[in-house]
Amino acid sequence: MVVKFYTFNWLTASAGVGLIKALKEYGLNWQDYVKGNVIEFPEGIAEKLGDIYANYLVYDLSEKILDSKNILNSIILRKIEDFYENSILTNPSTLSSWKKKNQEEFRNLTLEKAKELVRKFINDKFSELLSYPLTEKKCFFCNERYAYEKNRKPKTFGAENFTPLSASSETAENFFYNGRNTIYLCAHCEIFLFFSAFGFTKTPRKTYLFVYVPDLTESYRLNDKLQIEKNISADWLKESVLEVVKDLEKEKAEWLYQNIYVVEIEKADKNKANVYSFSIPLRITRAIKLFIDKYPPLLNDIFPDFLDYIYSEKNLYELLFKILVGYFFAESKYSGKVNDKVINFGKNLAKNKGKERKPLDESILYLSKFQEVLNMNEKEKVEKQIDWAYSEGLRVKERLEKKYNEKAKKKIEGISYKILDAIRRRDIDAFQQNLIRAYLEVEREIPYVFVEALKEENFNRVAYAFLVGLNGRKPEGTS
Repeated sequence: MVVKFYTFNWLTASAGVGLIKALKEYGLNWQDYVKGNVIEFPEGIAEKLGDIYANYLVYDLSEKILDSKNILNSIILRKIEDFYENSILTNPSTLSSWKKKNQEEFRNLTLEKAKELVRKFINDKFSELLSYPLTEKKCFFCNERYAYEKNRKPKTFGAENFTPLSASSETAENFFYNGRNTIYLCAHCEIFLFFSAFGFTKTPRKTYLFVYVPDLTESYRLNDKLQIEKNISADWLKESVLEVVKDLEKEKAEWLYQNIYVVEIEKADKNKANVYSFSIPLRITRAIKLFIDKYPPLLNDIFPDFLDYIYSEKNLYELLFKILVGYFFAESKYSGKVNDKVINFGKNLAKNKGKERKPLDESILYLSKFQEVLNMNEKEKVEKQIDWAYSEGLRVKERLEKKYNEKAKKKIEGISYKILDAIRRRDIDAFQQNLIRAYLEVEREIPYVFVEALKEENFNRVAYAFLVGLNGRKPEGTS
């Protein structure tokens, strides 16, 4: 009998990826069993699923686990307890009776004996699932096999099969129709879903991530890369997500880009979980492809915030504004009371060994340039405009310093605060008035290109770049 598992959404795909990882660790060539989005086993291999699962549970164990007071938590629960609360594998009474039954073996436990006990436990439980009588209800997940009968009812998908979904108030309601759970589940698909925990990667934030594309092999490749990297970085985004479509023809690339999304699970407690998913729209992937490799090291500390802004489609000018608030008001009482990572990052940019505020680095304008690419504006034209406005800010600063010497700092601060306030209010007139005052101070004509640059759609990019230049420094090697 051939046993098939189907991957048609992120949950079944995560189970598919987990199963591929387990097959690989078991020493089997997983490509022999993956046919597109279907995993197909001959009966002989399907019978080994218990061994395959147990082997993956214990593959990274060492002798250290033998020092644990509760070996059950060390071996079985360590990888799956957040996913299958009260399941046939994690039910406290089940584990307790298993331990009691094997108490002789636990007294003089070796690593190999521990692994053998786990293998037998998993096989017994999977065999138990397969031994139940069948009902006439077709399984929701394969639509081929029949749900088994338990407690005189057809088995349905529930919290024990994937706890985070049932623990999330927003998703639990999807399991029921008119108050009745109609997602029937066969024994083989229940076993398949146990592999889902292996498909997710635990992050340093104690959440679980899974990257899903509508192609099982690509989902496996992305998540295998994610598990190796763990700390998502600009390089990971560039080299992993974008590599999926690198060599594909344009039409397929656009389709695939629009169907990449990431599922993140945050366990609040045993009975509550937040399940988030975010897609990567085409315009975002376009901007990533053009620009992610230029992400400046200066902004590394706020890279997670940068990702949050682009994936939630918040404007990066808001992120830049918060940085500048921290920078300009680093010494104020108000700033000291604010517990905001980005504002604190801006405060750190201002810190200097001396009393004077440290000049701004031009690289923070990367945020402006990235946002303009997200806005689907022409990249080269935008960069030229931002670079030009930054250079003008630098020129005004230099002339103010030449004219006022040590008093220039207060002059620049005064102009900067007013420009920042104009930016906050998106007040083009106020910005223009302060621009005029600044150029009058240095006895220079306002460049005519400002007229074109200060159209409403260009205001942010010009105003921010000029302000950063006014508080910046000359690039090294220029006179």
